[in-house]
Amino acid sequence: MLNTELDATQVAVGVAVNSESCLLVGQRPAGKDFAGQWEFPGGKLEPGENAFNALVREFREETNLVVHSAMPLFTTRYDYSNASVLLHFWHITAFSGHLKGLESQALEWVSEENLSKINFLEGNRALLDRVCSLVIKRT
Repeated sequence: MLNTELDATQVAVGVAVNSESCLLVGQRPAGKDFAGQWEFPGGKLEPGENAFNALVREFREETNLVVHSAMPLFTTRYDYSNASVLLHFWHITAFSGHLKGLESQALEWVSEENLSKINFLEGNRALLDRVCSLVIKRT
């Protein structure tokens, strides 16, 4: 049996919802794996860092938004053909700042109805219904 915490890259993923019940998504920039595909903002945990601290750091680095509070949603493993990731999903319940793609990526607020129309990263696409059912209910 595989140990999901040791053989998978740990990633904190933030799901932010605005006042119009739209979810924040970012497009992976040119030069990165899966360039052009969309995902919820987040990134890899650094050594010794917990998922919440990684979420706060990555969200600020990618979106220019400051996370004030977040609630854990779920953790799940996703296996790509070349790597495995352990995704720690968080519902960002309070944030501030001016939205700006700081890593040359496009950022968009997308309604639940339109999420299925964009080219989502496989690991996020598989979880869209689950994520929406959890965060849209809470807002």
